[in-house]
Amino acid sequence: MKYILSENRIEKVIFEYFDKTYDLSDINYTNNYTYDDKTGEEYEDPNIITFYKGDYQGSYDSMVTFVWVDKYYFDEDAPWFNVAPILEVHEDQARVFDSFFGDLWLKPMKKWFNENFQLPVNTVRKRITI
Repeated sequence: MKYILSENRIEKVIFEYFDKTYDLSDINYTNNYTYDDKTGEEYEDPNIITFYKGDYQGSYDSMVTFVWVDKYYFDEDAPWFNVAPILEVHEDQARVFDSFFGDLWLKPMKKWFNENFQLPVNTVRKRITI
């Protein structure tokens, strides 16, 4: 049997899946620290934000869900400058979204993230973990 869904209906289904996947009351965030080569100091960078589940346990022990990167994090001649702000979705979760929706989840993710965190997104990519 073949089903035909409108784009609006697909987006609604994907939004509902995001809402069930992410408990917004349990997602917190922190600004990453950046090293300034000129001053030799580290500072909290407003241009990169890490979102994680639960309490922050450090960069390696926290369950990172998203990383949001503004274009001002990059040099103006960097290739990422023109496609930012970038939302990186944790690789494991991105694989699940891919398996259910193919690439159809990428555009709704931009809108869903903006509506829930009030941050603009131009590009969504999978965050590779090491």
